[in-house]
Amino acid sequence: MSSRCRACDGAVRPFADGRVLGDVDVSYLRCDSCGLVMADDPTWLDAAYADAIAHLDVGLLDRCQILANVTSAVLRAERLRGGRFLDWAGGYGVLTRLMRDRGFDFAHTDVYADNIFAGGFTGDLGEDRYDLVTAFEVLEHLVDPVGELAPVASATDRLLVTTQVLPSPAPRPGEWDYYAEESGQHITFYTPQSLQALARRLGFDGVVTSSLVHLFHRGPVSPVTRALVRRPAIGYGLGHLAAVTDRRHSLLMRDHDTVRDRLARGR
Repeated sequence: MSSRCRACDGAVRPFADGRVLGDVDVSYLRCDSCGLVMADDPTWLDAAYADAIAHLDVGLLDRCQILANVTSAVLRAERLRGGRFLDWAGGYGVLTRLMRDRGFDFAHTDVYADNIFAGGFTGDLGEDRYDLVTAFEVLEHLVDPVGELAPVASATDRLLVTTQVLPSPAPRPGEWDYYAEESGQHITFYTPQSLQALARRLGFDGVVTSSLVHLFHRGPVSPVTRALVRRPAIGYGLGHLAAVTDRRHSLLMRDHDTVRDRLARGR
């Protein structure tokens, strides 16, 4: 049994039992210090990731539309329109394409999924630095959040993530859909306290949290940004309203010409 919390490195104890992928028994552990819940010894992940994006994730496109609005509102509040950005573990590249269509210089990276919608616009954590990195619906998948996020934390002072925080009191498997036992891909579940501990271990000054959207940061964060993160519905609304003006800055035609030139050189 794993004996340390994935966020704060505190002691963990048995919390509940469950079953993933229909037939794999799982023990869930809970941290005494920060309240994080984690699936112990997830040996089933190869089977769970036979497809990088779970068939159960039917809300992927809707979620990307919503989070593009939230992200654009945060970038505006932080006065970062002219910056460089990365969508880490970005799946099929949907968010990157949506943000580039709005005029934000986003790149994509994901070692497990094909970049279908933002081909040619790939980022490199090892060589580049970014004004903000997004990592949406990623934290709950990580076996080692500190180790896996360390290169991301080294590449930016702003990390905007989503993961649903545990309700209080913490539900058990079968009582909360976010365990996603059918897919077996969700293995780590956070509280606000565990996100704060994770931020400290990654070298951030802190994290602004809500029930879903969270901003890890170094240096000050504007009061407007804090409000947008803590109330994502407001960020969504403002981002939706700004989408019309964002289109004036769209990189769509420039990207079209760039891809066409690459294809021509490759012939």
